[in-house]
Amino acid sequence: MVITISRETGSGGHTIGKLLAEKLGYAFYDKEIVASAAKEMGIDEKLILENGENMSDQDYIDRKSGLIPHYKQPDVPYEEIKEAQDKVIRSIADKGNCIIVGRGADYILRGRSDVLNVFIHADMEHRVRRVQRHEGVTGQEERIQRELEQKDRSRTMYYRYFTEREWGKVENYTLALDAGVFTKTQCAELIVKAVEMRVIIE
Repeated sequence: MVITISRETGSGGHTIGKLLAEKLGYAFYDKEIVASAAKEMGIDEKLILENGENMSDQDYIDRKSGLIPHYKQPDVPYEEIKEAQDKVIRSIADKGNCIIVGRGADYILRGRSDVLNVFIHADMEHRVRRVQRHEGVTGQEERIQRELEQKDRSRTMYYRYFTEREWGKVENYTLALDAGVFTKTQCAELIVKAVEMRVIIE
C-alpha cells in the first residue's frame, strides 16, 4: 500500500504521516523527495523546497497566459522541478509500503489500485495555536493566519496549474480527517483502520 498525505498548512499532516509510518512499519518520505529531486536536477534543494508544491497567483497567471514578462527572467523552472519530483515519487511508490507527504503525489499516482489518498485539515484557530506552539510565541494571531492562508493559496495555485483539479476537494481523496477534532495519534489510528479495511476489500 502507498499512502499519500496532503495537508493544510499547520494541520499536523507531517507529524501524522510520521506516526502512521511508525505504526505500519512503512517508509516515510517528505523532504527526502526534495533532496532526491535536487540531486536529479543538480540544483540547490532550497529552490525545490520553495517551488516544488507552491506557486504564486502572479506566476500562475503568467504561465497560464503564456506571457511571462521579460523582467521575471530567469523564471522558476516549475516544469523541470515537477518532472524530477514525479520521477522520484513514482520510484518510491513502486517499492511499496510507504507514506508520501505533499508534492501532488495523489495526482501523480492516480489510477493505481494500491494508493490511499488522505487529506488532513483543521480549523484556522487550531492551526494558529499549533504554529504558536511550534514557534514558541504568544499572540501574533493575525500574522500567523495571513501566512497560513498564503501558504495554502500557493499550494492551491500549484496544484491547479499542474492537475487542473482543485486542491483539497474531497473527491480527490480516499479519506479526509479533521485534525482539530481528532488528535494526531487518533488520525494515524483511523488511517491504519482504513488501510486494513482497504486490504480486506481488495
